[in-house]
Amino acid sequence: MTSPRPDTARRRERSAVRSATARDTDRSAARAEKRAQQSWVEGAAPTLPVRATPPAEVVFHLGPTNSGKTYESLQALAATGSGVYAAPLRQLAHEAYEKLSAQLPSGTVGLSTGEEEIDPSAPIVCCTVEKAPMRGELLVLDESHWVADPDRGHHWARLLLTGEYREMHLISAAEAHPLLEPLVSDAGRVTVVDHRRLSRLDVLRAPVQPADVRPQTLVVAFSRKTVYAVAAELNRHRPGKVGVLYGALPPATRREVIERFTAGETEVLVTTDVIGHGINVPATTVLFAETTKFDGQRVRPLRSWETAQIAGRAGRYGLTGHGRVGVLTGVAGLRPDPGLLAAGAAVARGDAVSDLPKRAPRLRPELADLGAFEAVDLPEALTRWMAWAQAATRDEAMTADDVTTLVLRVRALLPLLRGSLGAAGDLETVWRLVELAIDYDPPRRTRWLTLAEAALRSAVGLPVRPETVLPDVPRGGSVEDFEQAAAAARDAQTLLRRFPGVAGLTSDDAAWVEEECAESISILLPGAISLVRSARCVQCGTAIAPRFTTCRPCSAPVGRGGGERDRRPAGGHRTAGRAAGRELGARRGGPRGRARRG
Repeated sequence: MTSPRPDTARRRERSAVRSATARDTDRSAARAEKRAQQSWVEGAAPTLPVRATPPAEVVFHLGPTNSGKTYESLQALAATGSGVYAAPLRQLAHEAYEKLSAQLPSGTVGLSTGEEEIDPSAPIVCCTVEKAPMRGELLVLDESHWVADPDRGHHWARLLLTGEYREMHLISAAEAHPLLEPLVSDAGRVTVVDHRRLSRLDVLRAPVQPADVRPQTLVVAFSRKTVYAVAAELNRHRPGKVGVLYGALPPATRREVIERFTAGETEVLVTTDVIGHGINVPATTVLFAETTKFDGQRVRPLRSWETAQIAGRAGRYGLTGHGRVGVLTGVAGLRPDPGLLAAGAAVARGDAVSDLPKRAPRLRPELADLGAFEAVDLPEALTRWMAWAQAATRDEAMTADDVTTLVLRVRALLPLLRGSLGAAGDLETVWRLVELAIDYDPPRRTRWLTLAEAALRSAVGLPVRPETVLPDVPRGGSVEDFEQAAAAARDAQTLLRRFPGVAGLTSDDAAWVEEECAESISILLPGAISLVRSARCVQCGTAIAPRFTTCRPCSAPVGRGGGERDRRPAGGHRTAGRAAGRELGARRGGPRGRARRG
């Protein structure tokens, strides 16, 4: 064995010294950062949010679906004559608004959501939780178990911790009571009202085939593509009597779909789990076409509390008789699990405890909590706040929210502020942009940055093209094209409500574009459903689940029983939408773009 050459040995020695020095430097930097964080915590001395005036009374309305929890709370709100109804979905806020408006004098009830404002200064306001005022006479907080939601739960937590209402009515599944009670521990008096389901809920013993689906039935699937595939199969047996409901539809279209089902014009409604969040429709039966869903990370079986929320839509008291739940079979590639359904039905009846995730409510900072002086301070201030909050909430009934997305948004904005836009980048403006309720997940991340840049350019007097903020109504196109345009219009409304006048536009302009898209979607939906065909492998034609493009054998690597994976998109859905779009153009006398109201 030969020894290394002297120059090689010296290089290795110098390299080892440099590595050791670098490690020491990194450790020293880490210790300095830790001391700085500790110093910041001690100097800034942030505290957990508290309210100056605690509620005199908190009433918990606990129980399964269809047990009268919301009805009793709304009656209390109507009797008080002043207060707030807050819910997770604009559809629920709209539903409460209509119910209260029907029984109270004109001008008594207002509506406030991210997309719609009707007399928001009325004595009683129905709103989404994000729009709820922080003080008032009576607060009715529906679906309060959303306090455990990892994305939006911090809005519920902040409202419960700091909202200054004389009285609060909290509507929830019983399993969420331990999460909610510590957030209102300062109340003068706490009352718990246990509710029982008002109608029977039976589980069908045998699966139901598409040909045997009866009117007043909700059929549940968990993706847009699967909803259309199931609807197309059912439409073969009830032509023109099948509707679809899913999250990407504009709110106005969703309301119209629900109204058509309520009126009996649509006999069967294929829907995602959007129906499970307290929306009331006259459905006697709920059938599950699938019992797995993609939760943003993986495809997993439904939890019993998710199943219960949806199954409980069957047999609504005052709308129909007793309810029935079961599984739908006969759609290629979909194999719902009757066992999961039975477990969920037991929870919906109140006979079993659900598996609601044991997540702690989340605490998220407001600008005043951060101790920042300039926009450039925000990333460090947010990181330090999170370090403090994790320690401060260790023994509390809550946990620090992950503010990584806020940090990423600030860092995306800072390069824009180094040039001519810097004059508009004061601390409060940047924070308002960072907090805009616009999706930041890919591929829509660039949409938020585009709108934020447009607001900054407008603030310093630089030109902004209107189509950058508010795209035109599509000229023809598919249902999906109009859905995407409507989503862009909703984002524009969110921006223009906080920063009016960007590109010479108002939120009313964006609302009009969304309405036009919603009208087009309503016209296109029946045709889009009827033109969809069951999903088939693009290589061999075998029937498969709608979310796939190829069957298992055809997608296997070469040498393992199949050819190369075909990466082409599944056929049928987009093509059907385009065909329906051409029909829309013909019915309206040709393509059209956005025309300003005269």
